Amino acid sequence: MIMWRKFEGMKTVQLICIKMSCIMLFFVSGYAKGTQEEHTMQFGEEKTTYLLHLPKGYIQGKAYSLVVNFHGLGSAAIKHQHYCQLDAVADKEGFIAVYPQSYHQGWNAGLGFTSYIQGHDDIAYFNALLDTLEAAYSIDKNRIYVTGVSLGGSFTYRIACEMSKRIAAIASVSGLMSDSTLIYCTPERSVPVMHIHGTKDHIMRYTGMKQAFGAEEVVRLWALKDQCENKPDTVFVPNTSKKDHTSSILIKYTHCANGSEVWFYKIYNGGHTWPGAAKAFKLMGRKSKDFNGSQAIWDFFETFTLQTGVSMQTRK
Repeated sequence: MIMWRKFEGMKTVQLICIKMSCIMLFFVSGYAKGTQEEHTMQFGEEKTTYLLHLPKGYIQGKAYSLVVNFHGLGSAAIKHQHYCQLDAVADKEGFIAVYPQSYHQGWNAGLGFTSYIQGHDDIAYFNALLDTLEAAYSIDKNRIYVTGVSLGGSFTYRIACEMSKRIAAIASVSGLMSDSTLIYCTPERSVPVMHIHGTKDHIMRYTGMKQAFGAEEVVRLWALKDQCENKPDTVFVPNTSKKDHTSSILIKYTHCANGSEVWFYKIYNGGHTWPGAAKAFKLMGRKSKDFNGSQAIWDFFETFTLQTGVSMQTRK
């Protein structure tokens, strides 16, 4: 979610979104090798839209993995699609990418002005969207994944908690988990989780903020929830770009319940950004160029299915 500390700077951040939106208009998609589609979907009284990217060579009848990617507060699906450049990975790896457009500017992750219980029912909306996609396209129901940035990243945690029987794994980029999400979090399996966060993120603060846990605390909470051994491995990400003034490590909890894992990319000096993405507004902070965030997310996702995190006894 795009917020300022204690939410007192919401107008400032929305201005950032507007300026960033203008910047995004200058980018032309150079990776649209597959098929680009824009669709509308009726959800209650709301007419919603989403963007869909079919990989090059898509064949109806062949089961494809699906990655749903949520934009941040005040942003838009088209801008986020161009920014994170996930479509290039979708074409390379052969999965379907979908970018929902919020009908109320953001997603109900229980942060800021969104009420977890009485706010917009985005979980019902997302279930309806998946129903629509599964009816129209050849989607492998065991390989549906979600990711998102900022508030979109925060929303993925709510999805993991409430839709664990439908979502194979999640990845949050610069998005914290709200305290209300934790309170109501009762996943029915151990959900694989990836978290990517910059230590100098001044919007979704790395150390946490009102109503939201800090990045390291979020990772520890999911490591506990997934029953991981308390001895993660740490891998140093090659610092291939000296000019970005960042460096990264990958903390991996690989010994978790029933094959689940929790990964954490910690980006030193990184801001409120998506690693390896298109150029963003400078006020968002530094962006790591040492690794491609979209590729890293897919490399994590493709390891897991809905059977991950399910005990053998439950499977029977």
